[in-house]
Amino acid sequence: MRYPGRDGVRVRDVEPHRLVHTPRRWYLLAWDSGPGDWRTFRVDRIRPPLGPPGARFIPRPLPADDVAAYVSQVISSAPYRYQARILIHAPAAVVARRSSPAAGRLQAVDEHTCVLHTGSNSLDELALYVAVKGFDFEVLDPPELIPVLHELSGCLARAAGPSLADPSPARSS
Repeated sequence: MRYPGRDGVRVRDVEPHRLVHTPRRWYLLAWDSGPGDWRTFRVDRIRPPLGPPGARFIPRPLPADDVAAYVSQVISSAPYRYQARILIHAPAAVVARRSSPAAGRLQAVDEHTCVLHTGSNSLDELALYVAVKGFDFEVLDPPELIPVLHELSGCLARAAGPSLADPSPARSS
């Protein structure tokens, strides 16, 4: 098939195995014989092949038992500069209602906590994405996210103005 990449449209020799639907798109999970590894391809970006289909192939063992979870993890963190693991102090089922499977994978730790595996090219975006979920959380990885959260929390506190518990007089305009 022909597939656009960062360096233009390339011909890829793949062994297609599964189609997986996420809330936004369809993805093809295939073995890419070029790099010799499993790859996911957005179906809407696949271009028609240059010729007839290739030879038959013997199906390989899939990279995971839960192919949908595998694809979700790959598209939500692997392509990004920063991969994050966030311990969220809320049940996975509750967090899932405020999360998209395409934006990260949730892993239940126990009935009260879960780990969010996600990614971004920006630490600022990661900080905002996790913060707007509205749950208490701890950063497991990457450690570079912690100072970004400190900076964001200060910015938000200043934007909110003095708290009701703050005895200092309100600023006049």
